[in-house]
Amino acid sequence: MKTIKLMIFSLLALSLAACDKNDGIKIDDKPYRSSPQLIDFESCENLEDQLKASLKAEYQTQLLQNLEHRNSYWGSPEVSMAEDTDSAGAAEGGGSNDTRQEGVDFSGTNNPENGVDEADFVKTDGYHIYNLNGKRLEIFAVPQFGELEHVSTTPLEGSPSQMLQHEDSLVVFSSIYAHRLPEGHPLRDVVGQTYNDEYEYYYYRTSLLTKITVLDIADRTNPSVTRELYIEGRYNTARKVGSTVRFLSYAWMNIPGLRTWPELPNEYYEHDWNSDERHALYETAVYETIAKNNVLINNTPLRTFLAQIYERQDDILLEHTFNNGACENFAIAEDGLGRGVNSILSLDLLGDNFSFDADHILSNRSTVYASKDVLILAEPSNDWWWFWRNPDFEEATNIHRFDISDGATTVYTGSGRVPGVILDQFSLSEYEGNIRVASTVGRWNRWWEDDPSEPNNHVFVLNGTDSLNVVGSIGDIAIGEQIWSSRFKGEKGYLVTFENIDPLWTIDLSNPTSPTLEGELEVPGVSTYIHPIADGRLLTIGYGGDDNGLDWSTQVSLFDVSDFQNPTLQQAYPVNKPEGDNWTWTWSEATWEHKAFQYWEPKKLLAIPVSTYRWVYANNNENGESGEDSSSSYYSHYEYYSRLELISVDTTTGISSYGAIDHSDYFNSETSYYWSRRDVRRSIFMGDYIYAISDRGLTVHNLDDIAAGPTTTVPEVAITMTGSVNEDYWGW
Repeated sequence: MKTIKLMIFSLLALSLAACDKNDGIKIDDKPYRSSPQLIDFESCENLEDQLKASLKAEYQTQLLQNLEHRNSYWGSPEVSMAEDTDSAGAAEGGGSNDTRQEGVDFSGTNNPENGVDEADFVKTDGYHIYNLNGKRLEIFAVPQFGELEHVSTTPLEGSPSQMLQHEDSLVVFSSIYAHRLPEGHPLRDVVGQTYNDEYEYYYYRTSLLTKITVLDIADRTNPSVTRELYIEGRYNTARKVGSTVRFLSYAWMNIPGLRTWPELPNEYYEHDWNSDERHALYETAVYETIAKNNVLINNTPLRTFLAQIYERQDDILLEHTFNNGACENFAIAEDGLGRGVNSILSLDLLGDNFSFDADHILSNRSTVYASKDVLILAEPSNDWWWFWRNPDFEEATNIHRFDISDGATTVYTGSGRVPGVILDQFSLSEYEGNIRVASTVGRWNRWWEDDPSEPNNHVFVLNGTDSLNVVGSIGDIAIGEQIWSSRFKGEKGYLVTFENIDPLWTIDLSNPTSPTLEGELEVPGVSTYIHPIADGRLLTIGYGGDDNGLDWSTQVSLFDVSDFQNPTLQQAYPVNKPEGDNWTWTWSEATWEHKAFQYWEPKKLLAIPVSTYRWVYANNNENGESGEDSSSSYYSHYEYYSRLELISVDTTTGISSYGAIDHSDYFNSETSYYWSRRDVRRSIFMGDYIYAISDRGLTVHNLDDIAAGPTTTVPEVAITMTGSVNEDYWGW
């Protein structure tokens, strides 16, 4: 990356002794954008100056915003903001053999990109199923397809959420809340600290830590922990290419004493609500709070702003500071203002020397995409508060590209910027060196604006060696609507936009410099996830509806895009209630989480989780008459309903129900409460069998029996999970 030679990023010129808006506090109001290119810091002093300037800008803006809206409410004149253009400037510039093959013999995680494994709470190597359940790692053996044996339970610290597996290594990512660290934990006195000796306030550097637990699972019956790392900050996502795991976190450190609301004197409350005296006291308090914030920021050491990595070895805690050397492993966009830190942690799981390396970007919270060779971080160019002082600018997204083709080495290769904001990782794609981005332009997150501009959608193609430049684009797609889903596959792209009805758009990207909008199809409802399958078809999931809008019921659709210029809806399949059941609509995790969507091409079957509540009449009496017993079965009541829906997908005849696997009985006991119900969430196809996985049980079913039998089939094998779901889920 480029190195910052001189930091002249003085966003604020503040006289800390002053407390009046017209006496000493000089507000730089110059809006600007220059370049999204990442630049390294020349020294830790430069990094510290940047972080403090960004923090001052953010807190000052929010305080002045409070003042303006308070004045507007009172009917007083708005605060004038003195312009000064001289003080602002941009910084210069496992364990299994190969006889069972994923994708052929069994299904794995629904990964968007070939060769890139995405972290999830269920993994399989074809011989074992690994399941994070509550605070435990459960490992099950699959000696033969259709069999299931529980082989080990390993307790884990915190709230495990996702993992990645490579041969005999397993990497688990867990969240740990700082205030729940038990007495005697070596992290407790490091993350929790006392400030202000007079009053002895206690605070936590960060409210959330991410733990990386590396386990040796060569002996599946007895996994052993080989490394424990704690990273200050929130887990974002993780990917694995070969033996290299890349984990991304976002840290936003707590600075004790900073305020976004003014400290008001007692006399403020002695005056009438709309009085000039009350108004003047509030305004004075705002500027005094700004000045106090800036004194506090100036006196805060660099370490307080930066997340740290800690390694636990028994009861010894080793600290791996993020700011190695001269902080050269930190970077920021040339015109960036982010004070949060996106960290890319690379872990090589092979060899005797288990090592990690980290890169850190000062930025806003990012969306992550990865192919086998390229990692992309997409961040909003500016946080919401920035636009209050720069209202003429539209939202934009920075695209930062990294080369990850060489093992655990991560090399920054350039950045670009596109107008608008993106929805999720499916808004991004890398293909033959080109970066494709689907974005929606509009004035987002500006709650103070009465009439924001209507949304407008675009697709951009970026390329370049040292920087990313827009080489092709399509604009003005579905003006007034928003992107609800997108997907890029090779030289083709698909968008779904929505306002009242759902247009599907097909895009030809074969010429990166001149992409073309090929087809459009309007249908009721909306698709939230797009899954290309064989024979020029798209299998999607989303919500049903009509010309007036959505009914929010789960719907699976099959689109024919073989004639790319004239896409058609082959069939819409509402996931309706079984005959005779008393419920009306369903929800499915697959509508917002693609890993819950499991399409198995060899069997032409789609498995999705489906849940709802259903009304159960007392003793099957539709009049609701209760029996003599006080148990729940004698009273009309709601029951939770959770099943794995199996849908047959035929590109010629369309979609039809194949059957369902019901896990409802696991969730309707007296010890199960509505806030702990986590549904049938994942499924794995293995040979002629399907494994259904919820937090309360695993069941194995023969696919032929499901097709021939009733809706609720008897499992070949069922293993009930034990333990307190409430305790495990909430960390109590």
